[in-house]
Amino acid sequence: MSKRSRKSNQISICIRQVARAVAAAVCCVFRHLPRWQRIPIEIVLADHNRRRGLKRELAHSVRRLQKILGDLLPTDIVVVVQQVIPAEGQLAGCCQIGQRKDQRQFALVRLALQVNGKRLSTDEMLAALAEQLIGLAMKEAEGFDFRVPIRIEPTAEASETRTTFRPDPLAPRSGESGPESQAA
Repeated sequence: MSKRSRKSNQISICIRQVARAVAAAVCCVFRHLPRWQRIPIEIVLADHNRRRGLKRELAHSVRRLQKILGDLLPTDIVVVVQQVIPAEGQLAGCCQIGQRKDQRQFALVRLALQVNGKRLSTDEMLAALAEQLIGLAMKEAEGFDFRVPIRIEPTAEASETRTTFRPDPLAPRSGESGPESQAA
């Protein structure tokens, strides 16, 4: 059996040169594409599993909102999730805007896990986060910020009303003989 030659032929040299040129072009294109700066999210919570799941949901929503709002969001934002936001009335979320010594602004978005003793669901937290980020974007935008508040208050009747279902047709009924007694 003959040994394989290690010499390169013209075709393989040409293919390597073309591959290097294509790789360099792809790297150049990716270098100049706009990159989304990740907004840091810190969740102050002892339960590791809940913290990890909540962070994943919040990070996913923040990335989607960054794509939608684009350059309207300030560049320096931090999201902090904590058990309760102490205030006169407990808040589901708030935004604090500050200014550094070098005159650059930063924003701190705070979200609560609990309001007035009620644990907030993930959807309620995502709604509060979206509201805060949209508010920051509208602050940066030129023009007017016109809002029409829509409030949906749960009524006492709605929370006490329960849906009644028909009885299960396959469940044994009292006073009726089953198939065992008919076979005897």
